Amino acid sequence: MSRIKYLTLLAVVLLMTLPAGLAQAQEPAGPIRTAVIWDNVALSDAITYSLAEIDPPAAGTAYEGWLWSDDGSVKLSTGSMDVQDDGTIDHTYVSPDVVNLIELYDKVVITVEPVPDDDPGPSDVILLSHAIPAGGMVHIRHLLVLWTEPADSTLGIISNLQAQLDVAILHSDLALSSDTIENVRLHTHRVINIIEGAGGANFDASFENPGDGWGAIPYAQNAQIHANLAIVGAPGDEVVAAHAALVDVTGQNAETWAAQARDVAVDKALPEAGIALAKVWVQQAKGLLLAARSGLDADVDGTIGSISGEGGADQADVEAQLMATFTLTPGPPVAGPSVIVVGAGSGLGLPIVGDPSVPLLAQMTLIAALVFLVAGGALVVRGGRSRTRA
Repeated sequence: MSRIKYLTLLAVVLLMTLPAGLAQAQEPAGPIRTAVIWDNVALSDAITYSLAEIDPPAAGTAYEGWLWSDDGSVKLSTGSMDVQDDGTIDHTYVSPDVVNLIELYDKVVITVEPVPDDDPGPSDVILLSHAIPAGGMVHIRHLLVLWTEPADSTLGIISNLQAQLDVAILHSDLALSSDTIENVRLHTHRVINIIEGAGGANFDASFENPGDGWGAIPYAQNAQIHANLAIVGAPGDEVVAAHAALVDVTGQNAETWAAQARDVAVDKALPEAGIALAKVWVQQAKGLLLAARSGLDADVDGTIGSISGEGGADQADVEAQLMATFTLTPGPPVAGPSVIVVGAGSGLGLPIVGDPSVPLLAQMTLIAALVFLVAGGALVVRGGRSRTRA
């Protein structure tokens, strides 16, 4: 093969390889179609739908949103939805009975209903839906709704964490407003008891415990544990995994700042003989507790650093709710990982089909051909040189 022919063939293969690589890198992104539960006047009592690329309903029909219970026996209508001129739906439902929607429902369904509609239940024509995997939902509920520890708790892990931090902040304020060093120490001991719980190394029952006995630090630790258990329980669900990772981070922050507040109280505030200096240390402990509650936007000492990010218990609560984001796709609800949908104009689009490894195999084949051509070209050049020297 002449050098000119070889170089021409090499250029052709390169042109074939590059587009394959670009096509592989540019994965199609589907339209945003989600439903998110959030706090309005009570915990998780509202849901907002944000849908794009939706065709208007056919004449004589309307779209209606529903929340379905785990076993499908309870189906709550969240109202009819209007499609805007740009093909979007922005619809919010607030529970009139202020019920916790995450506690009662694990599926969102949008149906096509006749107009007028005499049937109070959903039709069989399902436009979009999503179900949170049961293995993940159980731990989302532990974080937000109800946890088995302590036995008399009626709140989730993160709500309990927030409540204990609030009580600790209250008693730090009581210490700061005290007129005697004895009362400063009394409330400082109580702050320590609230932070650590009855199992803590510095817990002292003689000063009483205004907390629930479990402790802010153990709650923060369990928030991290159950966030990661949710990832395991919903394998392949990228939404659960992404927000669970942020619950883990903010839970670590809350734990770290609460532990630092405890250390300041134990090592600095309690040993101080003078009331003025003792209050200086109590104020620093309070700042750390505020950071554990609300993140670094709180009024804290500038030397405080976070493990990653700046969120505390409040941000962990938001991220835990976002773990239960419903990513709506065509068809009836099937518990499992979210499915990417390819948009098609203003219509619903079609699911991705085919084996995604095929483009990769094609690209690898072309690259292999290129390698063989380069090696063969080197032999051609070497052979030409050998003949010249001969």
